[in-house]
Amino acid sequence: MLAVLAILLTSSFPAARLAGQSPEREPVTGAIRGVVTDVSGGVLPGVTVMATNAEDEVLATATTDGSGIYALHSLPSGAVTLAFQLDGFADASSPVVVEPGEELHVVERLRLASLSETVDVRAVSPADAPRSRFAQPPQEPPLVAKPLPEHDHAAVCGPAKPDPASESLGTVKSRRYETQGELYLEGAELVINGGLEEGLLVGRNLVVRRHYHVRGPSGADAVAEHSAGVVQIVSATDHASLALVVYACDAIRKGDFLATFRPEPARDPEPPGLPAYRDAARILFADDGQTLGVPERKMVIDAGAKRGIRVGQRFTLFRQSGGAVKNVPAGDAIVVSVKSDSATIQVQHVTDAVGAGDWAAPQSTSTAVARR
Repeated sequence: MLAVLAILLTSSFPAARLAGQSPEREPVTGAIRGVVTDVSGGVLPGVTVMATNAEDEVLATATTDGSGIYALHSLPSGAVTLAFQLDGFADASSPVVVEPGEELHVVERLRLASLSETVDVRAVSPADAPRSRFAQPPQEPPLVAKPLPEHDHAAVCGPAKPDPASESLGTVKSRRYETQGELYLEGAELVINGGLEEGLLVGRNLVVRRHYHVRGPSGADAVAEHSAGVVQIVSATDHASLALVVYACDAIRKGDFLATFRPEPARDPEPPGLPAYRDAARILFADDGQTLGVPERKMVIDAGAKRGIRVGQRFTLFRQSGGAVKNVPAGDAIVVSVKSDSATIQVQHVTDAVGAGDWAAPQSTSTAVARR
């Protein structure tokens, strides 16, 4: 009888915890991981990301790395507001809910700040005014640039394969009156390291460029070149000058270098044709901070003027698949600028992701060469 009672008690009640065994605790914190880009999808390093609660208490902060990635750990569960800040871009915020024991993924796109958003008005006494060879009284009128010759902006902006000896006539040092902030937009007045002795004559227009690292089709690290805008020299001494940003393809950065501006007239795209696969060029890399080709983005191919590539020429983007080496179309692009052994193409549309190592076949209206 006692044995039967023991069995009934055991089956009717959950087993008691062993002495010293701690109860399992549910996680009470979560994490947020994400990436910050500009409106075109280019990743943005150096963005400050801050998480606050409903009482505006700061819970955690992080800074995006070279790939635009950030991570916030050990956040209390519940409603959280993410704030994103980067010089030259409009501040942004995003309300999210942190779930205990889970990692939330948040992608944020920042827009370039308008000039009205980046003006910092200060009252400075003459005694505190910065002493610089270019310092002028605050009442001085802003710098004015002469009109640029008509040209195709697409031929200036974006990526390119660097020349063996890249030209550098000077570098961007800072803003004219303030040193804070390292991103400059249209209308910014800049101090340049370089002047008359470097050929920076008043009125001269120059392209602003920088180098960046990419992984080529073979997987090896390579150096690429990005053009960020055009400036005009408005004042110069022997080894220093003032320049005005006439237009920016994207934000010009401190340390960017200046090169000769060679305006190219806008050209209408050639008529569509059929791809000449046997004459295809290899796609080398995309623009700074980007890896894939999407509409309006630019990429560099390993064929140029030496192979007859010309501005306005149409290309079919494709990849090779299968043991029989089948050509699989993935989109279309148009050439916007040409060098001797490379060219920059602008993607028109894609049906699949396009990246370094894929191919670009020139389109031809001649059936004798098309689809060879």
